[in-house]
Amino acid sequence: MAEEWLTTIQTYLGQFPIVIQFLGWLILIIGGLLIVFLLFSVILGPLMWLYNRVTDKNSSNVIDQSDFLIGELTEKIEGASMGEVMEIGSQSARSVYPAKLYREEDRNKKILLPVGTKVIIVEIDHKGIALVIESKHFIE
Repeated sequence: MAEEWLTTIQTYLGQFPIVIQFLGWLILIIGGLLIVFLLFSVILGPLMWLYNRVTDKNSSNVIDQSDFLIGELTEKIEGASMGEVMEIGSQSARSVYPAKLYREEDRNKKILLPVGTKVIIVEIDHKGIALVIESKHFIE
């Protein structure tokens, strides 16, 4: 069956100049590879989705809800304004997050935390904003 298809295509392309024959075979080869790729995607795509659902999905690198991080402000926070905090608790890697005050009453009182203030990162919300409180008992 495959030989018949190849013979038919070769006969059809044989009536054209060599450049057109070359382009025809090139298009057929690329089209065949595209079809094989699409078949693999359709067959293996759902299996990879299931594999990703079952496995870790890099959740081991995310901080636990009960873990607090130590940070230092690199931009001031005043009231409800947004600042920036650098996480310094891990001693090896530094991460920088946008930050705002954790407590609503601190935001309403317009508490000022200047640059360099040591803070505790209570949580990082779904937008990636670190919610912080001032650390009054920081030990270096």
